[in-house]
Amino acid sequence: MFSHDASWLYFQSNASGRYHLYRCRPDGSKREQLTNGNRPGAHWTSVFGLQMTATGKILCTANKGDTGCVALMSSDGRDFQLIAPQLGYLYMSAISPSGDAVVVSGPASGYRLWLLKLPDALATGEAAVTAPSINLTPDHPECFAQRFTPDGRTLIFIRRDGDLYRVDRDGTGLRRISDGNAYVEFRLSPKDQHGSTDGPDLSPDGRRIVSIAVRDGVPNVWVRNIDGSEPRQLTFRASPCGRVRFSPDGRQIAFVSFVGKHPQLFTVPASGGEPRQLTNVDGAVYSVEWRPP
Repeated sequence: MFSHDASWLYFQSNASGRYHLYRCRPDGSKREQLTNGNRPGAHWTSVFGLQMTATGKILCTANKGDTGCVALMSSDGRDFQLIAPQLGYLYMSAISPSGDAVVVSGPASGYRLWLLKLPDALATGEAAVTAPSINLTPDHPECFAQRFTPDGRTLIFIRRDGDLYRVDRDGTGLRRISDGNAYVEFRLSPKDQHGSTDGPDLSPDGRRIVSIAVRDGVPNVWVRNIDGSEPRQLTFRASPCGRVRFSPDGRQIAFVSFVGKHPQLFTVPASGGEPRQLTNVDGAVYSVEWRPP
């Protein structure tokens, strides 16, 4: 993941034997480890997951084997704050564009979405923040891959049925906005029994959603309006697609799709057209992040 000014590249690695967060310059120089056994603490055995907030902080997840907790840290790793650890094991997260709230999901909530209101200023150093919470989906368990719209008013997410849903940040307006997508996880092979959650992405102007839907047994790329209207299939590949991401200008969509044994990187115009293969590497291209302009 790039910093907003593209001067740093953030990543997770288990080079130390546990997953921790690192950063380096885009050319690979000045690599430094941001979390370790002392930060956030020896009982938190790993730190993973990366989102850059509008204020330059890093949203991530600390884990200690049997439980985990969403956390915020400074871009250089010096300050680390756990967010509402009293609520139990919650690890999926999304932060609002203004940085005033985090929406979390995990086993402690039955994967229902909870909105946690953050204080105006977080403490420095290692601290835990007790955040007031709102249950956004009390009657809807198994909610994953939540994403705020650019205006911060609404969340888009998927459920175990594989369809897209939306709910306003005050808990109103909950509704399904797709029908029959039947897609939740990206899988690396037929033997991959767990997969990893593979959610939708929003265009920079907040008007469109790109996601994966299964048609004729194959996951392909679809785009639709933010209210779910006018769904349109963009790719018609015979091999599974996943990991969709709008470009910063909203004109292109990046995704991965299998070429032989491994997925490779592709782009396709958001308006439709022929996908273009960008990589042909020996290993799998597993995730996609655009460099900021």
